[in-house]
Amino acid sequence: MKKFLPWLLLLLLLIIICVWSKIEDIHTKTPLAPQQETIVQKVSPKKQYMEYTITQTENGAILNGTLSNKKQQNLLSSAYQNNSSQLTIDNISLHSELLGDKAVSLTGEILPHFIKHYKNGKIVYSDNMLYIYGEVKSYEAQHTMQSLLATSTLPTQNHTKVVIEKPIYFTIIKSPSEIALSGTFNTQAQAELLRKKLPASTKAHIDQERHLVDNGIISFTQNILPVFVQYYTKGTIEYSNEVLHVSGTVTSQKALERMQSLLSSDTINIVNRTTLDQEAIAKAAAQAEALRKAQEEAKLAAEMEAKRAAEEARRQEERRQEEEKRTKAQAIQKEKELKEKIKKLLQIENIEFEVASDRLTAQGKATVEKLSAILLQYPHFKAEIAGHTDSDGSALFNKNLSQKRVDTVKSLLIKKGIDSGRLTAIGYGESKPLVPNTSDENKQKNRRVEIHIQGE
Repeated sequence: MKKFLPWLLLLLLLIIICVWSKIEDIHTKTPLAPQQETIVQKVSPKKQYMEYTITQTENGAILNGTLSNKKQQNLLSSAYQNNSSQLTIDNISLHSELLGDKAVSLTGEILPHFIKHYKNGKIVYSDNMLYIYGEVKSYEAQHTMQSLLATSTLPTQNHTKVVIEKPIYFTIIKSPSEIALSGTFNTQAQAELLRKKLPASTKAHIDQERHLVDNGIISFTQNILPVFVQYYTKGTIEYSNEVLHVSGTVTSQKALERMQSLLSSDTINIVNRTTLDQEAIAKAAAQAEALRKAQEEAKLAAEMEAKRAAEEARRQEERRQEEEKRTKAQAIQKEKELKEKIKKLLQIENIEFEVASDRLTAQGKATVEKLSAILLQYPHFKAEIAGHTDSDGSALFNKNLSQKRVDTVKSLLIKKGIDSGRLTAIGYGESKPLVPNTSDENKQKNRRVEIHIQGE
């Protein structure tokens, strides 16, 4: 009989519900008597509740949805500011008629715990129900959230998951010929942070497992890897069970002390078994001595070579100076010879022009041709062709006449093969007389064309 009692009670409850529903149906469908007053039942409008979502991100959280006023939005934002985080407002609309003050108030109370302990978390208020999602590292954090939710009469659902995290573990082994990295990390990016500090030839065997944590060991290991790679002849860096083991041999006391300094930490458990490699130290000392001797020998050889080069340079300079003196003497002698030849030529023959004209006489042309033959024998010397007149006529006329005459001489010399760059033609007119223009004889002396040698 006891077995059927629950079923009988359930059947009785169903009969009561059916009868009640039938009575209600009769009341709504039976028409009113004509004499009866019509009664209009007021149906309460459906309550409208706000809806919002807070989603965790790497830099804080994002809020979107609908609220009833700005004060509610500020309440949620201040919870993040008080916990040194940031709530980004994304697509929030405000409707004053919406209900849900209890939800906002409860959300503000649980946010400090949510911000501090939740990962991949989300708070959702929808259909007057507050939902909590995310991962925490302990059952205590899960129970704390449940206790906070229980302080309110608001309907809630707590979907918090407890994820027990373990530290990552890895090993770096260095031998005289290679370096190898192995271990298990939460992400490949964590392993890459270590590989960046190792040679490109490092062999790596990396596994990945969720819910493993760094606890700062990766950045700490990055700091010691340069010393490990450069100074350890062989060694091992191993992190397991939250203890960092460093062992191996180094080639100098300085490297040993450097590693000891880097391994000082108040937050990481460290075991250091680094020792000096005496054999490597002796070998390095022998190499250093051999290098020192080689450097001394090279220095001595360089000094001897420098002395030899200096002596050779001194002799070359002496030869250069002697050659320069000889060349200069030859140039002086040639210039002297050239001047003497031109002087003799012009003493015997004059460069004559027709009266008051820049046209050479036959004798004048012959003299210029002889002058060109002399200049061709000394191709490196330059010459100034200077034209002079007596004082007859105006000074301007005489200057123009003298310039035309020297230009005529220059043109004829160029035709005879003299380089134009060697020749300068200047007409001085009556400005530089040899003798006073007091007689016909003196005036004849002043009417002249001179050749001035100007060196090479």
